Amino acid sequence: MKRYGAKGTITVFFSLISILFLSLICTSIESARVQGARAQTANITDMGNYSVFSEYEKQLLEDYEIFAVDAAYGTGDFDIGRINDRLKGFLGKNAKVSDQGLSGLCFDPWKLQMDGSQITEYALLTDQGGEAFYQQAVAYMKETAATGVISRLYEYYQDAKKAEQRQEEYEENKNHSDQEMRSLEQQEEQIRQQQMQQSGTTDVVIVENNPVEEVRRENPLDMINKLRKKGILEIVCGTASVSEKKVTKKDLASKRSGQKGTLELKRKHSGLTSDLLFREYLLDHFPDYLSEESSGKLDYQIEYMIAGKKTDEANLKSVARRLLLLREGLNYFYCAGNPEMSAEAGKLAALLIGWTGVPALVSILKHALLLGWAYGESLMDVRTLLDGGRIPLIKSENTWAVTLEKLGQLNELLEQGGSERQEGLAYKDYLRILLNLQSISVQKKRGLDMVEINLQTAAGLSNFRVDYCMVGMREKTEWTINPVFLRVPAAFLGISGNAFSVTVESGFAYDP
Repeated sequence: MKRYGAKGTITVFFSLISILFLSLICTSIESARVQGARAQTANITDMGNYSVFSEYEKQLLEDYEIFAVDAAYGTGDFDIGRINDRLKGFLGKNAKVSDQGLSGLCFDPWKLQMDGSQITEYALLTDQGGEAFYQQAVAYMKETAATGVISRLYEYYQDAKKAEQRQEEYEENKNHSDQEMRSLEQQEEQIRQQQMQQSGTTDVVIVENNPVEEVRRENPLDMINKLRKKGILEIVCGTASVSEKKVTKKDLASKRSGQKGTLELKRKHSGLTSDLLFREYLLDHFPDYLSEESSGKLDYQIEYMIAGKKTDEANLKSVARRLLLLREGLNYFYCAGNPEMSAEAGKLAALLIGWTGVPALVSILKHALLLGWAYGESLMDVRTLLDGGRIPLIKSENTWAVTLEKLGQLNELLEQGGSERQEGLAYKDYLRILLNLQSISVQKKRGLDMVEINLQTAAGLSNFRVDYCMVGMREKTEWTINPVFLRVPAAFLGISGNAFSVTVESGFAYDP
């Protein structure tokens, strides 16, 4: 008699063992698949970020080498939800496996389902006073700057500091001299009255016929005083036309309450070198008074960054005054330190006021003549710069233009212009010096003002606004990982076959 029970028992045993092993294998594969799916959600989120930020404003990059996404997408209506919708669209497409191709070759091992996304933080181009603009501009300059440019920029910076020191000392001397001149005029009048009383004559006409009075009327300071009362542009621009363009407060991003981001980006570039490169970036990308091109609502844009006025004329006037004061300080210390020029001023002072017999008054007038001489030379300097000529920072005997003898004819000299003077620094070099004397935080904001205005007008992007430009963001995305290999364990072992929920936190920012 044959026994069949033992054979059947062994078959059931191995069947049960096989189910256990199969369940273990499926569970292990599912565990590995879930981990891979988690990594895939991070990859897809990064791809979504890259897709969003690949839609940067091309004209902004082409004209100013700045990466930023217009969060309004040209509509003029800022809505961070619009960016989130774009992100969700990219995430959904990247998570979906294409159904094109041969059957069986489109198997999706991840089974991902994108449930939603939320932008938690974002950074705009105007945040922190335009810090993102500064960072990208400096990065661009560091990559493209020619060899040795940094050392030359340091020299300009040192020149600016030297000129600033001379300017401050000059202002102190001038204020003191103005007080002394008022005192001199009073004392001169008192002495004249005393001499008239001693001579027994009270007729002023007789005094005016005095040769001393004839000399006094030829005092070159009279011409200087007349020029001080005239408009600066009338003197230094000659017959050249001045732009009448202007902007309003609403045109300037720095003057309105704009959008503000919530994400603070890291500052990679800082310090003096970065500041110098940023100012060079401004000089390279924006026009000034002598530039041939005209763009935007203002032509003199570097002058705007220095002066911050709403018209080209006001900006040029402010810059001309600053250049005049800058040159006055440097010119005064040159002529005051030149023995021959100082002696010449002393002789003229003695001729003009020596009749009083008071040496102190001669000394006061000598000082005033040196200040007036420096002022006259400075007017010629600014006239030359705006005429396309060059002026050395520190003068020499060969580069000094106005003699004391011709100081009284300064008006005629100014009308001749100075474009033929080509030794020294050009107008743009002096603008660089003025920029180096100004706060970098102001220049960031005013630079963005001009970027917006230029893109709106010259590039035709009428709805473009710099405070709508996004340069970085952080987001949170939610995913569902559907099960694939848990059907066998779920059927035989009662293991849960539910889907997994995953939350991914990620972000992106343009790296300067």
